[in-house]
Amino acid sequence: MLATQENRFQYVYFSLSGLVACTMLILVYISMRTTINERLRDDLKAAQRQLIYEKPNPHWNYLNSWRRIGNATLRHEIYSAYFDTRTEIIGNVRLDEHQMTIGSLRIFAILPERLRDSTLSCIVRYADFSTKEIVAEEARAMQEVHNNSFAAWTIMCPVHVPRNQAAQLPQAVALGYSSNRLSHLSPTYIQVSYPRNMSDMFVKSRPAIGVCVGPLQDNYSNVMRLVEFVEMYRLQGATHFYFYHVEASEEVLRVLAHYKHLGLADVFEWNVGGHLQDLHYAGIVAQFNDCVYRANVVDNSRYAAIVDLDEVLMPLKHNSLAEYLRQCDEGRTTAFVFRNVFFYRRDSNDTFNAPAHARNRLLYTQTKVRRTLEVMPAYVRSKLVVNTRSIVEMGNHQVYRSAPGFVDHVVHQTVGLLFHYRDKCINCKMVLIVDYTARRFGSLLFDRVDDTCLEVFMERRGICELA
Repeated sequence: MLATQENRFQYVYFSLSGLVACTMLILVYISMRTTINERLRDDLKAAQRQLIYEKPNPHWNYLNSWRRIGNATLRHEIYSAYFDTRTEIIGNVRLDEHQMTIGSLRIFAILPERLRDSTLSCIVRYADFSTKEIVAEEARAMQEVHNNSFAAWTIMCPVHVPRNQAAQLPQAVALGYSSNRLSHLSPTYIQVSYPRNMSDMFVKSRPAIGVCVGPLQDNYSNVMRLVEFVEMYRLQGATHFYFYHVEASEEVLRVLAHYKHLGLADVFEWNVGGHLQDLHYAGIVAQFNDCVYRANVVDNSRYAAIVDLDEVLMPLKHNSLAEYLRQCDEGRTTAFVFRNVFFYRRDSNDTFNAPAHARNRLLYTQTKVRRTLEVMPAYVRSKLVVNTRSIVEMGNHQVYRSAPGFVDHVVHQTVGLLFHYRDKCINCKMVLIVDYTARRFGSLLFDRVDDTCLEVFMERRGICELA
């Protein structure tokens, strides 16, 4: 009896010992594979920087528009493509005596949410008009479909070049897939976007803030809000703005043309009219992703604020957004998440701080001084400032995928908030408190708005909005 019990203990002991040994071997194997993979990618980055790159389309003006893919009746569309040098977001990289990976092409398209094809390809075209087909490593509908039949898609195709040769970069790219036969027979090519200055391809990003604004639609006509929005963010340190318009009034387009002429804004037609009924909010997810990649790849800006025209990211303990980022960004943050509070348009106007000389007195950030006491949870109507180099897939209120090693930072409600100036209240019985934080910009803001309105609307003596 004792011998049987002793044998049982020995069996359990040796089983557990074997299990521990196997676990240790697996961990050692994983550690070795990880180390080898990290060394491979480090070697690949070094090899990338040794190549000489020439822009294949030096006259490309970076103005995209939605274009039909293949069979027009299918209503499949493609918008933009970016050359992305980040090899850490590519699953299968190559670095051998024959080939090396130099980056990837990131493409944004509108396709059915449930596309029948399991494989999509990038048909790349070079400056000499030679072509090559690359199977996409990643092709899927992005988040926030909201039960619509069409979705914004992100497609990524790795770019490999022969080793020890000059790197030939794609000039244009098209999508090809079997369910749309014309996509192969008559490809819809779009220009690939590169840095405006190719010497910026591998340099450290500029600590500049670009502002990505949600699409202007429904014949958007609030001119004064547009001017106030731009001037408020300029006071906060923003240096560039990206506007996409589905439909806007002539006066709004005049203001956008003014900022574009000053070099402060890029303005793009967002011609998704055929998908307004079956694509979530005019394809806002595709637009924000396009904007973040544009800020990163084309303009080499480190930060992008993801906001709508009725939203202001407001630091509470720093003089500006730029100062907050300069002091608080430690380099591995993918997104600074600002939690939401509401100001309501139906609330009465407080014009106490409007200067006597101001021609445009009803600025929404200066006249609406009561906000909701409740601060909404993170990622519920939150808005963000993102590190553009970290973004793989952007959402409306959160980052869905980031590069390895980056994490979100939720800004504490005593440090910063999203001031959301809504036309309609969510809950009109919410408790309101007085908050004068935005008024610290009032003196300069009134002058800047008046100056801009005078430059754009000289014929009406600088009044942005007539009563």
